[in-house]
Amino acid sequence: MYTVFLALLIAFFLIPTIDALIDKQRNKGKPKVITTERIRCRQYLQSAAFLWGAVVVVLIMCLIAKISLEDIGFRALRLDTGWVAIVTLVLWGLALAFFLYQTIRALVSASYRAEAEKGIAGAGNEGIDMVLPRTKKEKWLFSLVSLSAGICEEILYRGFFVFLLQTIFPGIPLYLVVLIPSVLFGASHFYQGVQGVVKTGATGALLMSLFLASGSLIPCIVLHFIMDFSATFLLSEKQEEETEQTASAE
Repeated sequence: MYTVFLALLIAFFLIPTIDALIDKQRNKGKPKVITTERIRCRQYLQSAAFLWGAVVVVLIMCLIAKISLEDIGFRALRLDTGWVAIVTLVLWGLALAFFLYQTIRALVSASYRAEAEKGIAGAGNEGIDMVLPRTKKEKWLFSLVSLSAGICEEILYRGFFVFLLQTIFPGIPLYLVVLIPSVLFGASHFYQGVQGVVKTGATGALLMSLFLASGSLIPCIVLHFIMDFSATFLLSEKQEEETEQTASAE
């Protein structure tokens, strides 16, 4: 039963990658699509529905197989005194502080937002450009998607996936426990380009290390949410008409 669950979970992980590859091939040579507020908001809602739908399926699997929430990571922090755990928790604290700083800086500094927008435009990554929110409505929905990703992706990629790996393969080395879900996590963000895949995969490895070091999904969920949420205010707020005009100009 667990093997079937694992196969289904891996198939779910590969859906965004396959979808991004098909979309890239379909749009090859075609003019750039203008991304309006309506399109972004629809993408946000579809992403949230996809993630929560997957979590509902996972919870049904847990009920069928009598897997508890504690089994998939919802438990109290286990404070290990080993140096690896200490380094991991210090990195978690530094990352959390950095993304909180980025959120506050983006909220209060117009020059910081302008610099961020220039850097994003210069990178030429259409995937990132299409995802980042511009209008008030987009930012509100993006915040909800950030929360959804923080909770759902940690349950899927860290909690449930690790439980299945370690149950099916009891002697699996820890480096594979970190590597396998991190590669799948990075691949699922293929729409961000190769650089995005590498960056997301490295982030997944950090989150997985944090999960193993703390024994709990809670700090992973907190960090994941803050990381995603910090992008909410990177771009200055615009009206819908402005976003359409900007996209048309490009």
